[in-house]
Amino acid sequence: MKKYLILCCYFILSSFIFSQEIYRDRMRDFIQELRKNTSRDKIFITQNGNALYFQDGKLDEEFFSVTDGTTQESLFYGDELKFNKLTSPKLKKELLDMLIPIRQAGKVVLTINYGKGEKTKKNLENESKKFDFVAELLPAFEAKEIYQPMEEFNQNNIHSLKDAKNFLCLLNPEKFRTLEQYKSSLENVDFDILLIEPSINGEFFSREQIESLKKKSSGARRLVIAYLSIGEAEDYRYYWKKSWNKKHPDWIAEENGNWSGNYRVKYWYPEWKNIIKDYQKKLDEIGVDGYLLDTVDTYYYFEDKDEAKQKAKTKKIKSKFKK
Repeated sequence: MKKYLILCCYFILSSFIFSQEIYRDRMRDFIQELRKNTSRDKIFITQNGNALYFQDGKLDEEFFSVTDGTTQESLFYGDELKFNKLTSPKLKKELLDMLIPIRQAGKVVLTINYGKGEKTKKNLENESKKFDFVAELLPAFEAKEIYQPMEEFNQNNIHSLKDAKNFLCLLNPEKFRTLEQYKSSLENVDFDILLIEPSINGEFFSREQIESLKKKSSGARRLVIAYLSIGEAEDYRYYWKKSWNKKHPDWIAEENGNWSGNYRVKYWYPEWKNIIKDYQKKLDEIGVDGYLLDTVDTYYYFEDKDEAKQKAKTKKIKSKFKK
């Protein structure tokens, strides 16, 4: 009887490990589809979700070649969505165990941290140099403000991520009244990379405006990368239908409790993939250099759901044998 119980628990654990890889494979496949949906010169940067770069504890060479860089939020500061809080040693080690081999293999690593103050900035600078990461310190979790870069502005031409010494991450331009005001503010700073939301209230930058943003004030070239959330649907996007407010499509799982109006999606569903591919084409039409693929780590949400189910099954089996 005890042997049967052990076998049952082993089977449940094996099922969970198998389902874990399924969700990660589905996200890898989706990103590869997006790569094929555009020209090869477009830059792909994944936001968090760095476990995607590994299979069986080793770098996944096939997926590694699909992207140009990756980011990691709160690597050093901003743990648990607490501003200016040092990331716990345990979490930092887990993240570095992925990021260090990714960087050593040639991938550019951008780290987005949340805090303020000269002491924080100096510590972040020292930590980043140890690993050859490009780091920035954002003054708000909402990524809604222009800040001073960690590395000073330069007049270098930036043709690839590897050329960059700094970047602006501005994903929520709500403080700007008009698209023109937003554009003017971006033109007045000389970051090497602009990681930006390219629209305000559904109005997108034009191709001419994006071309203008690709130039620093000195005339040197820089990169303009558009934000693109692929693991969550946002109810303020043009693709959102009013009918979804009453009844969600099957591919919408549930709202993200940390971000109102953002809904985790079953990103492997064809309907969602088509929505994102159409959105990607829209970004291509305005001439951005590439995309910051956010919420790729939505696979964790589905893994956690499955793990909870497996634990409930195990508990039920154990209680049955106790009787």
